Amino acid sequence: MRSIILAASLWMPTVLLAVQPMTLEAAQAQKWSQASYVWDSEVLLDPDHRAAELTALRRAGMDKIYLGLKGAQLEDLATTRQRLEQLLQEAAGEGLQVSLLLGDPEWMKPQERHQLTELLDKLKGLSFTSLHLDLEVEQLGVPVPDQRLKDLLDTLRAASRESPWPVEISSHHRWFAETKPGQTCVPCGLPAAGVRQVSLMIYTRNPKNSARMAEQIARRWPELQFRLAQSTEPQLDATESWAGASTEQLQHQSSVWREQLQPLGIAGIDWQAWRDFPKR
Repeated sequence: MRSIILAASLWMPTVLLAVQPMTLEAAQAQKWSQASYVWDSEVLLDPDHRAAELTALRRAGMDKIYLGLKGAQLEDLATTRQRLEQLLQEAAGEGLQVSLLLGDPEWMKPQERHQLTELLDKLKGLSFTSLHLDLEVEQLGVPVPDQRLKDLLDTLRAASRESPWPVEISSHHRWFAETKPGQTCVPCGLPAAGVRQVSLMIYTRNPKNSARMAEQIARRWPELQFRLAQSTEPQLDATESWAGASTEQLQHQSSVWREQLQPLGIAGIDWQAWRDFPKR
């Protein structure tokens, strides 16, 4: 996220007012964070178990979570809002940021998009750090037609208009490679759609490969801020997941990534998902 304060720069030549890639010093000054996807939020919303779960998250090195909500929780919105308010207050006291995590691929369809915007309207007033949308175009079938990429950008634009929080997304890294001729350029359209931060799903157990790919993408799209998403899911192939690794191993690897990636403006590591993350 960058801004240019024109009032303080009127004396400068016009050519210098263009947005420049992030400097090394500015990138290093950014706060690095470690986050996890919490798709099942029932424990965190339970007053009897919330404190222990927050402690477990902090002990595992998390300072940010993406909090999912189930249909049943949204049906009883009065109770859910009350418990969310309590959670957000207690999480802030623990130094833990909480982003609202939503991810129904049907919302990319023009006729279903209103379901997302209506839901966001109902959740206004809650102090989430951001809205994190996990809208994977592949979930509606492959190969992915170009119109679906346009539908994704339209949905993100609608969400940004309705959301009281900054909008972030998760995405497979393939859409941030060189755009094929005639194909909609997703990263080109994200800033205009109100999205500046992207969690890149580069699922590989090879940390050198994930760091190299994240670096290439960060350099290719300097107007966006990226995070590296990794998996600890046991159902994935062993070459794609960190399943079986200890908390200490993952913390060490996170430190290595930080040294490599933070100078490039990459903001942190996202683990998919908390259910499968090793607990001490």
